[in-house]
Amino acid sequence: MSFVFVTGGARSGKSDYAMSLAEKSGGRLVYIATATAGDDEMRERIENHRRSRGMNWKTIEETLDLSGAVSSLGGEGTVVIDCLTLWLTNLMMQDMEAFEDVAVNKARELADALRTFKGTVVVVSNEVGMGIVPENTLSRRFRDVAGLVNRVMAASADEVYLVVSGIPVRIK
Repeated sequence: MSFVFVTGGARSGKSDYAMSLAEKSGGRLVYIATATAGDDEMRERIENHRRSRGMNWKTIEETLDLSGAVSSLGGEGTVVIDCLTLWLTNLMMQDMEAFEDVAVNKARELADALRTFKGTVVVVSNEVGMGIVPENTLSRRFRDVAGLVNRVMAASADEVYLVVSGIPVRIK
């Protein structure tokens, strides 16, 4: 069993690195996608991601219940969850008032599910806290919650990588 957490900036190569780790580990390949296609540009991104994975990957689209999606797999194979930042957006849109508590609790549930999974899991998330302080309250709140959730994941993971300009750097 292995739980790998991969973080980095937008377009840094996180997803590519996560998929390469998964493909090296062998076995059944499952991609849990958290994105929702809210507009044409996002639909195109989702389709490009799907095409790049190829036929060896089974895709599960789950926007909210990641621990349930992992548990439903029966504990075998290799799973990539991409990405926690989009998942957090979905959680925020579902319940703005309780967003922080819900997100951190669901992250802990997910970490528990990943620790009991018998295969390999690679979780992808954006590192959103390394830039400027956002101008509005909602953006600052999102950044703060993303940081808390990433901390929960990193603490639980066996390995943690920061991807910078396409180069993965092991930090745990």
